[in-house]
Order: sequence, then structure tokens, then C-alpha cells
Amino acid sequence: MKKIIYIFIAAMCSTAIFTSCEETDLPSPDKSVIKVENGIENQFDVFLRREFVSKYNVELLYKLPDIESDLNYYVVPSDYEKSIKMANLINYYFFDPFKEVGSLDFIKKTTPKMFVLVGSGAYNNNGTVLLGTAEGGLKVVLYDINSIDVTNIEVLNDRYFRTIYHEFGHILHQNKPYTRDFEKITGTTYVQDEWSTIWGSGESLEAGYISNYASNQPSDDFVELIAHYITKSPTEWSDIITAAGDEGGPIITQKLTIIKSYLKESWNIDMDDLRDNILVRQQNLNNLDLDNIN
Repeated sequence: MKKIIYIFIAAMCSTAIFTSCEETDLPSPDKSVIKVENGIENQFDVFLRREFVSKYNVELLYKLPDIESDLNYYVVPSDYEKSIKMANLINYYFFDPFKEVGSLDFIKKTTPKMFVLVGSGAYNNNGTVLLGTAEGGLKVVLYDINSIDVTNIEVLNDRYFRTIYHEFGHILHQNKPYTRDFEKITGTTYVQDEWSTIWGSGESLEAGYISNYASNQPSDDFVELIAHYITKSPTEWSDIITAAGDEGGPIITQKLTIIKSYLKESWNIDMDDLRDNILVRQQNLNNLDLDNIN
């Protein structure tokens, strides 16, 4: 499984990039990973136990326990109210669409087992800010929750949910490998650690990669396509293919065809149905009560 790090560059507010990845083993889906500690529960804790632990065997941490945070950074806990909004968003925008297009059993077996919410970004010496990590198919850490703007779906996707979808894609292909034909399409042009420095503006897209990080290695290419495709409207996707040009456009389309077949044959997930479900949720987001924990 891959350790994924999204970094927000202060001078380019819409830019998200990744760093290194490492393989780890997934836990048995039948074994609980939730550790119950003695203490007084508030209303939100009760909500999380009901909506996350009991339903999906997933824990959401928002009180910033030291053991689950990166001690290399000075960070602050997530605000109580903002944490509630994010928990409802994860339910609405991640659990529900995959459950509806797939099944409850599918999402219980394949979802990351822990979400950790951090209030601030994690600032690096080079002026970048860490906004999200995902590792081992087990834990997703989302930073800068206190700045969340629930009215801006593209920022929500860019900073938070493509992190989740990317990691979720890794869990899927680790459990059921995709065909080796996928990596043969651009097998000679993956650049590994140089992905963050080698590409000029638009160059990776023209080379057949949906993002710079997709050129890191085949598995990241695979899941980056999932994370981007299911959050883009048909018009937006058509514009991306056009921008990829005569060479990159057909390459991306060829890769996507393999991914759609994989999701359908391996997991009985129709990728277009999943995208439609997510797009409807995007349109209805303003009507959602994100403060409700009853």
C-alpha cells in the first residue's frame, strides 16, 4: 500500500502533489481495528461510534492523539465544529456513493480503517504546507481542517477527497491486482522520484498522465485516474482529454478503459455510475446539513 502525501504550495493554492510511497499489509476485514478507551463521550463521539465504528469498523480521530500525528510538525487539533462537518462529508461523499454503487459489505472490507483530522497544515521549511497523507491502506490523515470551505467542491476534492479516493484505489488493486497490460501502455516513461521536478506545465498530461504524480509508477497512475475521473463531469473530462492532445488523450483513454473493466469485473463497480452518484452529491452539497450529529 502506498504512503501518499498531498502538499499545498502557498503560492499556488490549487496545487496538490505527493511524496514517497511504501508497501504495508492490510488487516483482516473481519478483525476490528478500533480500540475503545474509557472516558466521557460527547455527542460527536456517540455519532462517530454509531456512524463510523458500528457501521464500517472505521475510527475517526479528531482530538489529535500524539501517536497518530507526525511529531516533525507543529500542528493544532481540529475544531470540534469543523470536525463534525468533515465527518458528515466523509459519510456523504465517500461511504455512501461506494456503498450505493457497490454494497455495504464492499465498503466495510475495503475502506481505510482510520481517518485522522488535524486542524492546521503541517508547514515545511521550503514554504510548502502538508495537507494530507494516506498510508498502508489503514490510515488517512487530513490536515488544515480548520480552514475547510464546504461551499467549494473543487477545493474539497483537491485537498481532501482525492487523497481518500487515491488510497482507496490502492486498497482495491492490492486485494485484486489489475492486468499487467495497464503498465505496458506507458511502461518506459514512468519517472519515479523525479515526478515532482521533471515536468513542465501540461507536459505530463500530454505524455498520458492525469497528474504529475501519476508518472511516479504504474499503481499510482492507476489510482490517480480513478480519483480524478470520478470527481470530474463529462464536460470537464472531455476538456482534459482535449488538452492532453493527439498523443496523451488516446493514452489516457486507453488506460481508463482498462480501469473501468477492472472495477466492473473485479468489484462489480460501474465507474460511470459511481461518477454519476458523486456528481449528484456535488450538486446537492449546499443542501446538506453538515452540522447534524443526531
